[in-house]
Amino acid sequence: NPNDHAIKIGAPPTEDTKTISSLRALQSRNFQTLNTENLIQASTATLLDLGFTVEEASEEYGVLTGSKDRDAVEAGQVALQIFLAILAAIGGNTHEVMYDETQKINVTLVVNEIDETSSQIRVIFDRHITNNRGQLWKADVITEAEIYQLFFEKLSASTFLEENKL
Repeated sequence: NPNDHAIKIGAPPTEDTKTISSLRALQSRNFQTLNTENLIQASTATLLDLGFTVEEASEEYGVLTGSKDRDAVEAGQVALQIFLAILAAIGGNTHEVMYDETQKINVTLVVNEIDETSSQIRVIFDRHITNNRGQLWKADVITEAEIYQLFFEKLSASTFLEENKL
């Protein structure tokens, strides 16, 4: 049910021995500027380059949200489900074939002032996976370091361009 998914997304990560503080460090970077408008514009450009649709942006409050839809079908998962259905049929039983079909990747970005010369950006990626029956059945925060590193590398380049009006 949706409440279980919401609780799961908000729960502290336990996979790969990641802690809340290590995840927060992965999701955050400091920038030597207080110009929230430029940071939001650079973040918007970065997310658009990464294929996201920006849904809401507030330069005044330093908040940005977006999403993108992706295919989630994995051949191995489908093959396993079909194999299980065949085994169940041989045994005189039934097995409902269920596999990941689509995923919606969401992003939330917040800009906070750290001190009189710098700001911090925290970005959170999560995903909701729908099965072949159209049911939301998995939801989690994305914790892969490579995704956050790629985002911040592209954002740093975009911030440089935005700050220097290039």
